Amino acid sequence: MNQQNTNNCLDTTQTDVKRPFIISIMHKLVPFSMIWVSLVLMYGVICMYTNTVGQDEFYRFIFFLRSPFVVVLNCIALFISVYHSIVWFNLIPKALPCTTFNKKSNALLLIAGLWMVMLTVSIFLFLFVLK
Repeated sequence: MNQQNTNNCLDTTQTDVKRPFIISIMHKLVPFSMIWVSLVLMYGVICMYTNTVGQDEFYRFIFFLRSPFVVVLNCIALFISVYHSIVWFNLIPKALPCTTFNKKSNALLLIAGLWMVMLTVSIFLFLFVLK
């Protein structure tokens, strides 16, 4: 009986549903968007570090961020990041033991709680940066 319960848990986490083409592309672009954001942040930190020598590096970074190509890439990376968080938050109840979140209402409550935590931390960080 326990083996059958384990198999049922595995069946709920495996998705053999064919995704739309754009969703499939976005799913494959997640690592590239995270690499892009990491590189932009590293470049910004390097420019801030060298800013003690002069203002040139900081302004070079600002002009880099204002480039239309970079703005479009950052918007795409943001969109893919939001999609990635939606997918992961929806998968968390399926990854936990089946006995805990077998009801749809419990799963929705967990997902809503995760979104509230993420929004709270984001707002806190946003207000911290503005000070």
